Amino acid sequence: MMPDLTNLLPVDRLRALRQIYFLRLAVVSLVLCAGIIVVHGVLLMPSYLYLDSQVEERTTALSGIEAQLEQSEEKEVSARIASLTADATYLARLADLPKASTAVSAITELPRPGIQLTGFSFAPLEGGATMNVSGVATTREALRAYERVLSEQTYITSATLPISAYAKDSNITFTITLTGPFLP
Repeated sequence: MMPDLTNLLPVDRLRALRQIYFLRLAVVSLVLCAGIIVVHGVLLMPSYLYLDSQVEERTTALSGIEAQLEQSEEKEVSARIASLTADATYLARLADLPKASTAVSAITELPRPGIQLTGFSFAPLEGGATMNVSGVATTREALRAYERVLSEQTYITSATLPISAYAKDSNITFTITLTGPFLP
């Protein structure tokens, strides 16, 4: 064959042939692209299904964690409310109990010639309190007078001094146990 072939077709037929050629080329390209898109879509389907199942699984796990968190938060809130209720009950009960500062100031304001107070211990109880007053008395008479003054107070129901406190004549160390409401 010869390299320069002569085409004997008329020019308008030649143009129509070229148009048909490019039209076929475009149709084949479109069909090829559509086929590639379909093949890729089919090949992507397992990945899509896997990701969809992962999303569904994580959503289920997240809802389970949220429910568990809500339950734990409810438990924490319930425990905190119970603790606050117990604290409020305790504080309300403290309002009815005698206070150590009131009791100590009431005891120290009493006349006590010949008595030096060295220590106090206070235990509030329901409906009253117990207080131990320690000190040193110069004489038995001063100690006896102080015990009498304590017994005469309306906010003290009993003042107990052990008999052994009277064993010495002077510089007597003593501890008097007082009970009562201590609300002067």
